[in-house]
Amino acid sequence: MNKEVFLKELDEIVEDKMFIGNDIDDLEEEISQNTWSISMSQQLASEFTVGEIGNFFCNVITNRTEQMTKADCNRMLFYVWFDWRSGRLRFNFISDIHTKLPFKCEIETVENIDSIINVFLKYQYHDGIPFEEARDEDKQTVENIKVNSLNVFLYELRS
Repeated sequence: MNKEVFLKELDEIVEDKMFIGNDIDDLEEEISQNTWSISMSQQLASEFTVGEIGNFFCNVITNRTEQMTKADCNRMLFYVWFDWRSGRLRFNFISDIHTKLPFKCEIETVENIDSIINVFLKYQYHDGIPFEEARDEDKQTVENIKVNSLNVFLYELRS
């Protein structure tokens, strides 16, 4: 897949419909329906800039803000993180009635989405972790990838 085709596929994510919960009990449905992810080959990752992926997120935010306005929703939480185990850049929208992000690990919020995008683009295993590096006895590789907390970019959308 080339960069142009990939960008066209990202347009589908930009236009996706968002589920807006009305109650704290809607969290699971919001997570289920409002989570998207991006993955790409090592070659494709080398062709993208942080700004190009950042522009995609600007388009997503614009679309979701329009959806919020039509649904008479005032605020949603938008968050982005890099899932290094899957090599995916993930993002979600949940209602602002939730008091914390739905992670079971320790998180550290970062002020700039660019740092998360940069880690994603620089990740060296977009094509998969080679078997010889994934073995249990290869503790050095595991220690190099080990994460103490998950970096998450958090942004409050307002319609």
